[in-house]
Amino acid sequence: MLSILAAHPEVQDKLRREVLDALEKNGGQDLSYDQLAALPLLDAVCRETLRLYVSLTILCISLSCCLTSIAHI
Repeated sequence: MLSILAAHPEVQDKLRREVLDALEKNGGQDLSYDQLAALPLLDAVCRETLRLYVSLTILCISLSCCLTSIAHI
């Protein structure tokens, strides 16, 4: 996620503002899971990160299985 935000500083700034606003509304206290889940831009960034990198995870798992199978031959 950090590499995506680094590549898009305007999104990073909006996300930072969203989190800081939520913290301010919560009196500076840590945000609960439900409060974090209610942040729409944070949710969108997390979903986009998973959308972009899920194939890499599947590829690594598949490659690992293949290499394990080859090692046993």
